[in-house]
Amino acid sequence: MDYGKHRYAQKKLESRQKVKTKAPEIKEIRISLKINPHDLDFKAKLAQKFLEGGDKVKIALKLIGREMMFAERVRDVLENFRKLSHGEFEGPIERLGSRFSVNIVRGKQTEKKEDETKNQ
Repeated sequence: MDYGKHRYAQKKLESRQKVKTKAPEIKEIRISLKINPHDLDFKAKLAQKFLEGGDKVKIALKLIGREMMFAERVRDVLENFRKLSHGEFEGPIERLGSRFSVNIVRGKQTEKKEDETKNQ
């Protein structure tokens, strides 16, 4: 067999395999401090779909005007969102001026449940 043909075939095979692999994307969801509970539920379900699809979700919360006085409530809102979406924080909550953000990844509890259902 010709070595050039072999190398060409290997490169083609590698390129086809690269196309099939999917790296997790980071999807961003924006919320506010005064978000309605129904809107929070809706966005949490959307985040849950993203997490089940293998993506990471970045939650962005921006404080506007006098909301800066209530910066301590941001953690509660983000924690509530995390519980509703059944995910886990990837790192600490980051603050850039009046903007807070945190990445949420798929929770370990949901992974265990899916493994159990696959085994049955």
